[in-house]
Amino acid sequence: MTASNRSSNVQSVWDPGTEFEITRSQSPISEDGFKLGEPKYLECAHCSARVLLTEEPSPGIDELQHDPFCGQRFARTTWWQEHFTADNAGSPSA
Repeated sequence: MTASNRSSNVQSVWDPGTEFEITRSQSPISEDGFKLGEPKYLECAHCSARVLLTEEPSPGIDELQHDPFCGQRFARTTWWQEHFTADNAGSPSA
C-alpha cells in the first residue's frame, strides 16, 4: 500500500464509529505495579491492539498496532494526520 492510499484510508480517532476501551488492572500493585482497578491499558475494541498506560510519556492511540484487518487500523489523531499523511508531507510543522 502506498502512502497516498494510506492517507485516503485515515479516519479520526474521534469519529463516532471508532471505539477504544480503558482496561483496568485486575491484580494488586505487588503483581503488576498498578493498583487494583487502576487504568492499565488503552485497547482497540475490535482487535488485540493495546498500549500500556504509564506516567512517563509512552506510545498513545496513534501507535496502537492493530490487527491487519481491523477496521480501525488507520484511525489517527488530527495531530498525526497533519504531520504524517502524504497530503501534508513536507508541510511546515506547527
